[in-house]
Amino acid sequence: MKKNNRIFWILTACCCLHFHVLAQEITLNFPYFSGKNWDLILLRGDAQDTVLRGVIPEDGRVLLRLPKTKPRYQGMARWMLREGGGLDMVVNGEDFSVECLSAQPNEDNIIYRGSAENTFLRENHREQERLLIQYDAVRMVLQAYPAGSPLHEAAKTEKKRLEQAWADFHEQLAASPLYAARFREIVNLTRGIGRGLEQSESEKALEMDDFITRRMPWEALYTSNHWSGMIYNWVQMHTQSIQNDTAFHAGARRILNRIPDPEMYTNFCEFMARFLVRDGRDSLLVALGPDVKNSGRLLRADGVLAQFWPLQKGDPAPDLALSGQTDRLADPISIRNLAKKSDAKRVLLIFYQSDCGHCETALEQLTAAYPELRKQGILPVSIAGDSNPETFRKKSEIIPWPNKYLDEKGMSGPNFKRYGVAGTPTLFLVGADGRVELQAAGAEEVLAYVKK
Repeated sequence: MKKNNRIFWILTACCCLHFHVLAQEITLNFPYFSGKNWDLILLRGDAQDTVLRGVIPEDGRVLLRLPKTKPRYQGMARWMLREGGGLDMVVNGEDFSVECLSAQPNEDNIIYRGSAENTFLRENHREQERLLIQYDAVRMVLQAYPAGSPLHEAAKTEKKRLEQAWADFHEQLAASPLYAARFREIVNLTRGIGRGLEQSESEKALEMDDFITRRMPWEALYTSNHWSGMIYNWVQMHTQSIQNDTAFHAGARRILNRIPDPEMYTNFCEFMARFLVRDGRDSLLVALGPDVKNSGRLLRADGVLAQFWPLQKGDPAPDLALSGQTDRLADPISIRNLAKKSDAKRVLLIFYQSDCGHCETALEQLTAAYPELRKQGILPVSIAGDSNPETFRKKSEIIPWPNKYLDEKGMSGPNFKRYGVAGTPTLFLVGADGRVELQAAGAEEVLAYVKK
């Protein structure tokens, strides 16, 4: 028995040692916040994964033990107090400690020990801010004193020194292997801070585009909490400033070729498509469709991702899953059968949401035109993506056509996905043969087409 017990304790000790070796430990000491509930959050794209929870004990000491997964998580983490406040820090496999002995934490009294990542993050930020403040001061001196005066000449010399110091600073930042260095580069992009101190806005835009398409560390961006914001800024830069479709497609292909992870690849495609649809530039996605389809890295192809392969004129219209004014889905029904049952020549599908202003306008226009539509043998079929059945019921009471349905899952519902609806309203005019005649983002286009 004693021998067996000894073996048991040896095995237990080995297991504990093995877990310790595989775990990253972060020790926190925040005594003024004892009794507070906390969450530890890791970031992936726009998702926030709560991996640990607890309550700060009386002595204020909290031990965070993170499994060293493969691949190991490298990125920003948030230790959040549920009542408000918290701490953002780099997590990259280091064991380190954070201490604050004040009731009002700030940059000066939060102390990191044993973390090259978080030390670099703070010191690099402070050094950059110091250079920017000094440069602004020198520019003010140059404006305040006339050329040739001693102060003006001294300021010119200092300006050159600061410009060289700024270039050296960014070279050192780019050369650092730390995650914190990649995070600092990402933050600088979001702030519009370039590698030159006297760059014009157009120069900054070109530098930003070059960095994003050729040098962006996508794995680092994915865990930085700047994922969707960076994608949005890049799309906006092209649609609003650069305005060159060829340059956009070339840049998008470079980006897609540099994202090997299927989860990140799919997530990037989703956000790019969403922002282009929002700007009314979803046509830019079609040229990228073959690249995306043949990449082997797309995890799904429905919802907004379907905009890479939108329904074209002559394409078969997907079947509908309809079951009346409920969220229960019935067996799919084809558009041809729907038209046949109603003795209609064509079917007009209307995807909408009741709280959408543009949808309200479209429904009013179609309501006014409904008698004429029926004369022409067109059967309106509306599908609402409302999350609240009562909202749908109130709106449907004033819609004159009888075929009106609710899909409470909205954009995630089967009908919205099958038709690749990325925004509302979206309308499809389908012939009695079940093939798409027209896709439109408003009633005016449909009514004008029908009138012709």
